Amino acid sequence: MYTSFARPSAVAWLTHFVPYWNEALLVVQPSGAPVLLAAFSKRVHDWIRSVSHLGEVRSAPDLGRAAVNLLEERLPKPSSIGILELDALPWSVAEPIANSRYGGGLVDATGLFASIRQPADEVEIRLARRAAAIAVQAFKAIPTGAKRASELLSALERSARLGGAEEVLPRIAPDLRAGTTLCRLEGDALLGERYAVELSVAYKATWVRITRCVSTQAVPPSWRAAADRFVETAGRLNEANLSLEPQVAGSARPGKTAAWTLETCRGSPPLSIVATGEAPSPSALPGGSLACLSLQLELDDGPWLGGEPLILGSRGQPSRLLI
Repeated sequence: MYTSFARPSAVAWLTHFVPYWNEALLVVQPSGAPVLLAAFSKRVHDWIRSVSHLGEVRSAPDLGRAAVNLLEERLPKPSSIGILELDALPWSVAEPIANSRYGGGLVDATGLFASIRQPADEVEIRLARRAAAIAVQAFKAIPTGAKRASELLSALERSARLGGAEEVLPRIAPDLRAGTTLCRLEGDALLGERYAVELSVAYKATWVRITRCVSTQAVPPSWRAAADRFVETAGRLNEANLSLEPQVAGSARPGKTAAWTLETCRGSPPLSIVATGEAPSPSALPGGSLACLSLQLELDDGPWLGGEPLILGSRGQPSRLLI
């Protein structure tokens, strides 16, 4: 399994190792503890061992060549070698393996890994609940009179980091009257009377994503009703239904669904889309999976965005929000 700062989740789930600003390969054998081939200097090997669950850590500036050497040591005869997200394996890593006598045995193990990655166990759910609590507390830290994006972003970052977050990735739509696109800002921006914030937080390699709308005036009554509709919508999701059913006729809940997304972790990215309002789910997600639902509604008085982590329902039971 290849891992990097942008694709940490599969290896982190198996070993609790996150490669900050570097890359590595995890080799999982039929028996015995996994081996990490790390493109780090040896001075950090003791740190890697202290924070991870690994059998062996080897220094490997050339990951591909190191992988071939390990295979020659452990697999005298060519055999099938499963690689997570084979098509996304960097060519600098893949080329030495592909050109070796093991190249003909490379197979994509993405489906196999996804089948064991979810549903989440109780430990991961507790970690996700802690990450969500950090995010909620960060939203409460947004200054009431914030005028610029930099003011709220600094407050979010400070609160989340002090709360124990390993990673904090905010996106904002600074003025909902101008648009609902959530962006990573490179500079600053003026905040409108109504704006939206999406906050992705990692705690011990477990990610959650939460979205909130903020009003500098009194909270519109339509937003409270929209939040209630979000709860109802989340409850309709389950392992047999990864689509949002039309609103029940005669319901008093407001608004029209403009967009929605369901994300979960099934591979190396922290969150991957499994269902949207634009396309059916490409594959089933088992009940008990940890996922994040994002929903955009068009209300009579403007747009509303919301997002929460949830545990997907199963056997006729509704999904339940994590917070």
